[in-house]
Amino acid sequence: MAIKDLTSVRMADLRRLLKDGAVGGYLTVCPLEQRYLSGVELSAGEAVFLITPKKAYCITKKLIVSKMAPAKKFLQTVDVPYGSMLNGALAKIKELGIKPVVFDPALTDYATGALLLKAGLSRADGLVQEMRRQKYADEVAKLRKACQIAKDAFAEVKPQIKTGMTEEDVRILMALAMLKRGADSIPFNIVCFGENTADCHHTPSKTRKLKKNEAVLMDFGCFYEGYTSDITRSWWHGDKEPAEYTRIWNIVEAARRAGVKTLRPGVQAGEVDAAARQLITKAGYGKEFFHTVGHGIGLEEHDAPILRAGATDVLEENYVVTVEPGIYFTHKWGIRLEDSLLITKTGSKKLT
Repeated sequence: MAIKDLTSVRMADLRRLLKDGAVGGYLTVCPLEQRYLSGVELSAGEAVFLITPKKAYCITKKLIVSKMAPAKKFLQTVDVPYGSMLNGALAKIKELGIKPVVFDPALTDYATGALLLKAGLSRADGLVQEMRRQKYADEVAKLRKACQIAKDAFAEVKPQIKTGMTEEDVRILMALAMLKRGADSIPFNIVCFGENTADCHHTPSKTRKLKKNEAVLMDFGCFYEGYTSDITRSWWHGDKEPAEYTRIWNIVEAARRAGVKTLRPGVQAGEVDAAARQLITKAGYGKEFFHTVGHGIGLEEHDAPILRAGATDVLEENYVVTVEPGIYFTHKWGIRLEDSLLITKTGSKKLT
């Protein structure tokens, strides 16, 4: 059964936040936020949104008007001459006589931010980003689908990986497997062989071929209707797996399970990191685990909150996060294991 699209509810929730905070309006030029609030995929420079406690406006050029039709019930589209969208939004603010009007400086370029400040707008960091942490039902459904696509693609591709294939060969196989299952795009698709598995964000090589007995690491995900998945798998290719590799793999897997076990509403992000990191450190490999244990996913593959040491962000129901501990030996091999998980009322549910 299809999940009802809740973009109109998100817009209404933002307007309620503005009213409760006595904020006259919120202006955004960020396509990611615009998609979140309207359900319409826009590119940079195609629109300016102005949301007030009473109404929401999309100020755009004429050729984009028809594109905004799906959101017409809760977003009034105003077309202005090409190149004057920002001025059109400022004119609308003046016409409505609203203040204060705020924007997120992290989501605007320097010139735009300077212009908005000069026009009397104020900074408001992370207003919509905070909303985006807790996923609505339609978002959970899209994230679940993105994870299923990636999971099924890997199940198809892994048996096809043979000695002599290049990292790029496998990368292409994974991309095609995800795309044919309905992925919109592939934001990252890391394939590593041997010593390259110790490079966390390695770029797949067109010449590095898989040898008969060596480590493999794949970190992959896809976008489905704007929402992403994120999975990492590590294994030994061949029939002579070193005892050391097996031992380290089991340590990383135990750390992954320890991190997952802590996931539940009310837990601080830093506690998840600590649960996994302490286990790896106790095993003697703290220096070989040098990244955060995980992060949120949603409209971005690395979204808030970040599950890092000391982070005080409190997890809530319907957050979707990754847990991905790893141990890496430079010039030798590395192991990382990652799953994406939905925070539930009592714990978490693995999506991958």
